Amino acid sequence: MPAKDAPAAQTRVPIMDLRSRLDELKRKAECNFARKAAGASVEDLFKPMGPGDLEEAMAVRGPSEAPVPEGPLEMFIPGETAASAGGVFYRVLADAGRVWADAPKILNEYLEILSAPFPPRREGLEPLSLLRSVKPSEACYLDIETTGLGNTPLFLVGLMYAQGGGLVIDQLFARDYTEERAVLEFLSDMIRRFPVLVTFNGERFDIPFIAERMAVEMIDFPVPGAHVDLLPVARKVLGRRTPNHRLQTLEVFLLGRKRKGDIPGSLIPGAYHEYVRTRNAAQMAAVIHHNRLDLLSMMELVTVFMSGRDWECRD
Repeated sequence: MPAKDAPAAQTRVPIMDLRSRLDELKRKAECNFARKAAGASVEDLFKPMGPGDLEEAMAVRGPSEAPVPEGPLEMFIPGETAASAGGVFYRVLADAGRVWADAPKILNEYLEILSAPFPPRREGLEPLSLLRSVKPSEACYLDIETTGLGNTPLFLVGLMYAQGGGLVIDQLFARDYTEERAVLEFLSDMIRRFPVLVTFNGERFDIPFIAERMAVEMIDFPVPGAHVDLLPVARKVLGRRTPNHRLQTLEVFLLGRKRKGDIPGSLIPGAYHEYVRTRNAAQMAAVIHHNRLDLLSMMELVTVFMSGRDWECRD
């Protein structure tokens, strides 16, 4: 009998450990809600319930039984309902300095490089000279998240621009498919505010996609006064020195960092459809974070490219 009881005791240990772990996750979710009321940033709310925590639980119980944090949009993404000529949508407006501690340093380096003499003639850098032809507050970084590659709804527009000595992250979010028109109407007005737009692959994706969706909604598309697409710049400047020219690859080789806990771009459309169906906004926090990282990395790449130095790709 003792020999028969021993294995049973051993199987109960991981179950109890898992139960304690799940209780801890529940406490973190409750803490998230309380911190939101205190004005915590999106990243502060998301990190305690990051993908690593869920993966750890799934490793024990399997994906079908993994606990998933649940909550409304306001719980995970502090923002407010905004309005445009097309209706209402959700706007997430944040000071980048409250999102990332090093945002002021990144902005200062960017402003310094814009005011410095333009680097000696180097093939591929010419488009960046447009950023020196306007005030820093007149350039807007733009990145979109969509439900597909073409002729499908757009649900998130990320904008980033300098304002009042700081860096502002301005994200326009459609809480369901019917709010896309409101986002596009607001975006149309925003584009008119900025003489220069900066994107990554915007010539082939973001700008044509926005124009197409505005045409569907019968909204006049305001052609940007000037557009700086960083992907062609990266291709000309770097050539074959990096395995490819995707934004996250450039983050590794030029900015020396690798994202942790980021939602893969291929999963974003499905995550949005699931949110519309269930109204559980947990994954939307990851999408908002993903969009913000894209915007910040674009600004950092401009600083690196305009430094004029010979770039040695980092391991």
